[in-house]
Formats: sequence, C-alpha cells, structure tokens
Amino acid sequence: MGNHDLIKQRWYSTLLKAYQEAKPTDPLTSMIGELSVEEAYDVQAMLVENKIQDGERIIGWKVGITSQAVMDQLKMDEPIFGCMTSRSHYSYLREVKASDFCKLAVEGEIAFVMGKPLRGPGVTNSDVITATSGIMGAVELVDCRIKDWKMSISEAIADNSLHAGVILGPFMRTVAGFDLGQEGVVMRKNGRVLASACGVEALGNPLNVVAWLANKLSEFDRKIQTGEIIMTGSLTKFFFVEPGDVLDVSYSNLGSIQFTVRE
Repeated sequence: MGNHDLIKQRWYSTLLKAYQEAKPTDPLTSMIGELSVEEAYDVQAMLVENKIQDGERIIGWKVGITSQAVMDQLKMDEPIFGCMTSRSHYSYLREVKASDFCKLAVEGEIAFVMGKPLRGPGVTNSDVITATSGIMGAVELVDCRIKDWKMSISEAIADNSLHAGVILGPFMRTVAGFDLGQEGVVMRKNGRVLASACGVEALGNPLNVVAWLANKLSEFDRKIQTGEIIMTGSLTKFFFVEPGDVLDVSYSNLGSIQFTVRE
C-alpha cells in the first residue's frame, strides 16, 4: 500500500469515527497528511460504501458551493458534490436533533427529482429539463466533521461535501415554464428573517448545477439515475442552529418548510 493509500485510509477511518460519534476531529491535513481533490473523492466514496454496507441506499446527490455567499463563507471558489443516502431523508416523522450532529447548519435550496437518467459529458440545460420529473423547495442539513468548520476543500469533499440530511418541501412542480432563476427563498429563525435570495444565486440557474453534476460525475464513470434527488446548493449563506431554534424556509412558489431543532 502506497503512502497516499495509507493517508486515504486514515482520513476515512477518522471521518467515520467522527460521523458515528458526532464528535468533530482535528484537521485531517495537519494531523495525517494532505490529499488532492481527486483523492478526497476516493475517501468520500469509501464513506458512502460503508453506508451501503450498513443497508442504506443512494437517493441522490448534493452540490455545494454554488452561490457567492457560500464561496465567501467557506473561502472556496468551485462547486463540490456529495452523495445522499436513505438515512439522509428527514420528514415530519423524524426529528432534527442537534445531538446527532457535530455542529449543525441549514441551507435553503431548490431540489430536482429526476425522471430520466443523465450521463455526461456534454449534458446541457435542455437535457436537464427533459430529464426532470419536477422541482421542490428543500432544506439541506449540513455538518462539518472537522473542528470549528475549518477545513480545506479536500477535507470538505472527503467529508461528503458537508452533507448531513435533507428535508423536502410539501409538493413538486413541473420544471417546464418555471422561472428557476427568479424563484425566491426567505430563511427565518425564531420568527426573524435571516436572509433572502433567488435561484440565480446557484451558478446563475439551478439548471446549470444539475448539468455541472452530470458532467462532473462522468469523470468518475457515474451518472444521475432515474428517481434521484439533486440538491443544487444554498441560495444564501448557511446558518448555524441550536436546540430550540424554530426554522421557517419559505419559497415563492414551492411552499414552506418548518421544523424545530431538538436537543
């Protein structure tokens, strides 16, 4: 086993422990050694494979760092992707408990539900429209398994691109004739407006994000499958939450999502 293979294995085992215990770890680069972006995606794949071995199944993908607000927040300037599994899915029957996470934050996003597969390279926005069953308002729960959310882009990618869960909105709309760039979201916590933004923040249009993902996945010999959910990135910056916080994420045409963070 080469040195980089050993580093990947140690990154994987350290992140897995942080997931399982909901306790963040020291930065992997300084503690173990550096990995490239490509190697970090290998570590991510190892973590996803562990979930599958535990009986979970892949339900879709998240794309992160698609808005200038999050680029500025994380001091990173390119999109990254992560994998969502069945354990990612939250509904009104499943409470959001702060104790299940290292340091929980929330994002308001537009989600796509795919009616047909998409395989890059060369996927265009019109391909995305044709392949989409519908769009939904959504909240992504994000978490960082690195202490104090101080991570490199490789560490973020290895950490499944900070994915921790998804809450989908109350209904789905057809994408045909829908102005995604102008779809607005208002984020409220405990009745106070935190931020508002429109779909244009996600790489200019959420359609661009899905096309980017399909083309990026082709580099890993993967594709977007029928039925998968694609999260297209936070439209505003992300916001940390604590037990007792009541969140309301409301969209112009895609409904509202309300939930309380428990202990």
